[in-house]
This record gives sequence, C-alpha cells and structure tokens, in this order.
Amino acid sequence: MEEAKNMALLFFMDHLMQKNGRRTIHDLSCQFGARGFSEEMRNAVGTTQEGLTEFLQGHPSLFTVEGDQVILNGHNDLNAKNNPLLQSGVRSRNYEKEAVDFFVTKLTKFGPELQIKSLLGHRSQAAPEVRLVSGRHLKEFCEFLSSQVDYFVVEADRVRLKNMPEPDENAIEMDDEGRPLAGVKAKQAAVEYLKSVLEQNEDQPIPLDLFYQNFCQRFSHTIRQDVATNPKELLQFLKLNRGLFFIRSNKVSLVKNRPNEEGSENGSDEGDETNNNGMFPLDQSALTRIHFVKALKPAQDLIARLWQDINNMEKKVVGLDLKTVTVGVDGEIFLSLGVIATTSQIGIFDLASSDVIILESGFKGILESEKVVKVIHDARRVASLLAHKYAVHMRNVFDTQVAHSLLQHDKFGKPVHEMRPITFINLQRVYYPQSLMLSDVTPRKMSQSPNWGVRPITEEFQLTIVEEAHCLLSALYQALSNLIPVHLRGLFEDKCIEVLLASPNRPPPQPFISSPYRASTRRDARNGGTIMQSFSPAPYAAAPRPQMSDACTQTFSTGDIEVLNVFYE
Repeated sequence: MEEAKNMALLFFMDHLMQKNGRRTIHDLSCQFGARGFSEEMRNAVGTTQEGLTEFLQGHPSLFTVEGDQVILNGHNDLNAKNNPLLQSGVRSRNYEKEAVDFFVTKLTKFGPELQIKSLLGHRSQAAPEVRLVSGRHLKEFCEFLSSQVDYFVVEADRVRLKNMPEPDENAIEMDDEGRPLAGVKAKQAAVEYLKSVLEQNEDQPIPLDLFYQNFCQRFSHTIRQDVATNPKELLQFLKLNRGLFFIRSNKVSLVKNRPNEEGSENGSDEGDETNNNGMFPLDQSALTRIHFVKALKPAQDLIARLWQDINNMEKKVVGLDLKTVTVGVDGEIFLSLGVIATTSQIGIFDLASSDVIILESGFKGILESEKVVKVIHDARRVASLLAHKYAVHMRNVFDTQVAHSLLQHDKFGKPVHEMRPITFINLQRVYYPQSLMLSDVTPRKMSQSPNWGVRPITEEFQLTIVEEAHCLLSALYQALSNLIPVHLRGLFEDKCIEVLLASPNRPPPQPFISSPYRASTRRDARNGGTIMQSFSPAPYAAAPRPQMSDACTQTFSTGDIEVLNVFYE
C-alpha cells in the first residue's frame, strides 16, 4: 500500500508539473482512469474526490489545497534533483537507472541515433517517475542525457547510443581510390550494397528493421551519418531511389522492370536532360562560378554580368531565391541574402548590410522585369516584404509551390486553397530526388534549417546558399513545366500572379506601366503644386548603369531632388 501511495504522489506531481503547477480536484480525479494509474493507486488515494482531497491534504509539504484548487508547492524550483520522493534515501527503486534503460531500449529499437526531440516524444510512454527523473522540458532532458556518458553520446540536437552496433570485418570504409567514403560516394556505395542484399533475396521482401541491421553491419557510423542513422532515415533514403527500391508495409524489395519504371516514375529522363542543358554541377569545382558580393559597386558589376548571360538566352529564365531571417520578439522578417542563378554563374547578394544593393545595383530591375522568368519556390513569403519595405513588385514568376498545388489538385480533386504547402526539401524528394543523391547533404542537414544571418559566409556555406536556386533552374523548372497539363496552364499563370499580390495591409503591385524605379514626387516651388516624376523603363538589352550625382541631392531610387525651404509650426 505504501508503494502505491508513493506512485500516486509521483503521478499527481508529474501531472501538475505539466499543467503549470495548478489544477482542480475534479481534473485530478479524472486522472483515475488514465493509463498508468493502477487500481492499487486508486484504492490508496480514495476512489472519490473527497478521498483524493484528504489524501492530498495529508501531504502539506508537497501540495496546497485552496478550495477546489490544488497547487504544487515550489513548482518553479522543483526538479528531479530536489524532489523529495526521488531522493535515494527514501526510495527502494533506482528510478534513474530505469530511465536510462527506458531510453536505451527506445534508441535500440528506433535508432541507434535520433533527434533529441524525437526521443523526448517517446517519454510519454514511460512511468511518471521516469518522466520526472529525465527532466520536465527539452533543456533538462538534454542535460540528463549528457550526464549519462556511459550510455549516450549527445552531438548538437542528436543523441546516439555509446555502445551501438558496429560493422563486421567486411565493412566498407574506403572508395576505389583508397580514400574514406563520404558524401556522394558514400550514398552510391550504400545503394550498390543494399541492391545486392535484395538481389540475394529477390523473391522475399525484407522488413525495414532487418534491412537497416544489414546496412549497419556493412557501414560504420561515420559513413551512416551521410546516408541514414536510423530506420526512418533509411526509408527516406530508399525513397530517393524509388526507381530501384519498392517499399510496402515497411518491407523493401526491388522494383520490377527497373529500366522502364525509372524513367517514368522518377522523372529521371526529364531531370537528366534539364540538368545537362548547359547548367554546371554543384560541387567544389562550382565555387569559381559562384560570386558573393556585399557592396554596391561589386553588386552592380555582377548584375551586369548576369544580364549578359540573360540576354544570350533563347528563353530568359533565372533561378531566384531570397533568404530571410526573423528578428525580435514580434518576429519581424528581414531579407538577408538574395540569389540569382543563370546557366553559367550564380550571384549571392548580401542584402542584410544595406538596402542600397537591392535598390541601386540593378537587382530590382531583374525582379520586376516582365521579360525574365524568375523560378522561385513559395514567392508569397517574400512578395509582401518586397512590396512593403522596398517598393519592389516582382513580375513573371514561375512558383514551384503553386505548380505542386495544381498538380495535387489535378490528381486528388481537392480545392487549390486547401492544399498544404510543401517544403523545398520535400519538393526535391517528389520531383527530382537525384538532386539529393548527387549532393553532399546529410540527414542531419535535412533536419536542420540553416541560419541565413550567419556572417562571415564561408565557401562551404555558399554551396548551401545557392543549392535551391541551382536546383530550381537546372531541374525543377523543366520537370514541373512538363507535368502541368495544358488545361491548367491558364490557372497556373493566374495563381502565380495572385501570390505576388501583397497582403491587404501592404501596398499592392502597380501595373507595368512605369519603370522598374520607384516614382518620386517633388514640390513645384513656383505654384505650390505637386509634380509626379517618373522614369521611362530601362532597356533590358544591356544592364543599366546608375548615374552618379552629388550625395547631398540624391536619395535611393529617386534621382536628384530639389532642396526647398519648408517651415513647420
């Protein structure tokens, strides 16, 4: 009976901790039927609200009962270290060891490496004392895992078993040139090995868990980090190669008639043709074609070179990506980086340092050009920001988010506005999985969102920045263009215009009757009237060169102004 009372105390303390330390007697009595609250515990505390009230009042050091409210004493300061019920002197069970065993079991089943927040999600299945010992929140849970150095290894937002299974003597560690396997070569080696395993059991599908065990027996953890560190990540990896692997009911087999299905299902014929259409591969050798600028004069020169590439195109198409950062308590969004990709080079513009680059370098002219198709993913997220803060109104975009929604609408018949948005990573997985296979992106990078506000920008980070614009232009534009049915092309164009409309509390884009430059107003000193000053559109045959004038009579994108005598009351 004493053990049942202690278990009930732990249960109610855990429940109150999750509910900010205060609940009603009625709410606590409703927990009598909860999972983990045994019949012995109900008998120990009484089976009614009155009995529960007397039970809680009998422990004034833990609970304060005020009317129908129950308050957990010292809620803000209470944790596993100072919990009186979990002190070694008053307990007969080693709850800390039980917690370690619980999470080791979960990592063995679902790991051996997981995101910490994923492992935390399994904690709800544990006993109340295990949840108390392992910490109430993510930070405390990380501290608990880090303290158990004999069982867990914590790296950034991930945790793995220290004594996880390692490969046998037939492990693959080196490539054909004698260098350690990494990146794309590691993925290719994994595909070849997994295919060979299935070929040996071609008549019998292999369960995913057993398939992952075979994978772990051949590759070390260092190599697995580039491919898959748990069965769930292996499933995602296999889906990137769905022309080879067929998955049903968590069982893996080889695809029948692979040569025919690979071209139709993966879209590999379209992707390869597009990727070889003058677009360079994105690897270390591509750094010579990537140009990063953070000042006005280099940005003007880079825009001029980009215009030369655009004017030489038969069909003027560029890949566009705008990276944003969220700042402050209110979550205000700012532009951090702008990326424009052509078939021969990619420009990265540091927009965080000054607005001058986007307004005066010619970057704005490309965004507002009707003659240049801008391939972008989810233009809606930046259209209002550009219109409101910079008076930049994008035109003629090919939005892959819209294209995906229309394709899902055509396939399933749901209204377009009810379609859930898709992330760019998932867009690659669906329409061009080869881009993930042919890049050095790891499962860890897929699960993390880079901080686009980081400075300085390294060469390795430059490859990460340009990846989206490169993939949009090299593969996804042509692949999605070919998939959109003829009867939906008009609707697609209308939806691409719709996403460029600013939100109701921001100015909408103006019709294309003025120049790419913002019209300015000035006071006519002679008659006190207002004259609208506008500029004729800049010719797109060559990159416009901004005219220089005295700094005291120049403003952003408005040209020269006339200084007037203005008096205020």
